[in-house]
Amino acid sequence: MDPFKQFDVELGSCKKCASILSKFHVDPCESDEIIIPKPIVSGISKKPLMVIGQTPGLTEYRTGRPFQGQAGKGIRGELSKLGVHEFDRYVFSSAVAKCFPGRKHRKANDPSSKCEDRQPPATMVNNCRLFLKRQVDLADPSIIITLGSTALKAYLEMSGQHVPAPRLENYVGKTEGWGKRIVVFFPHTSGSARWLNAHSNKLLFDKAKNLLRIALLERGVLNA
Repeated sequence: MDPFKQFDVELGSCKKCASILSKFHVDPCESDEIIIPKPIVSGISKKPLMVIGQTPGLTEYRTGRPFQGQAGKGIRGELSKLGVHEFDRYVFSSAVAKCFPGRKHRKANDPSSKCEDRQPPATMVNNCRLFLKRQVDLADPSIIITLGSTALKAYLEMSGQHVPAPRLENYVGKTEGWGKRIVVFFPHTSGSARWLNAHSNKLLFDKAKNLLRIALLERGVLNA
């Protein structure tokens, strides 16, 4: 079996987090349905761009397809504005955690409170760590875009940078070289991320998008 198909089979059959996910609801605001392990398999192949998000969301859990929810629409829209109109042709979609970790009530002891996506537990992130690194190696992107602080931290760990609590504002608006790759740091694009509420952070995001456009031109993904 070729390494690309082998990886997809391994990822698709992974049940490492079954015991963790069995404690969580898909969406407690809607039903008592319990999460089952469903790693999102993108169909790995070599792509010039790679986007690393936090986790699949509810839409991805339901459809089995990556970047279909609000964060997906956000990054697809931003890349389209920059000239990358065929997202799935140029972008390999990934996430730090490969399974949807469910939703939870915003106020833990108030079942009448609104629901929001659950942060992936550290054990899930650790279980997926080698999968993410193998995706980078197999997709072999020229440019990597990290979305949000979870993806930023995962990149720093993969690249051997031990930063205990990295802050987005220290990275968004900058790029780093990682071997032959360029890494561009974005905030989360779900639309619900509060980081962009600050005007100074919006300016950093504008700078990040400009740096990404320069990288796309330099690496031949876009034509001037």
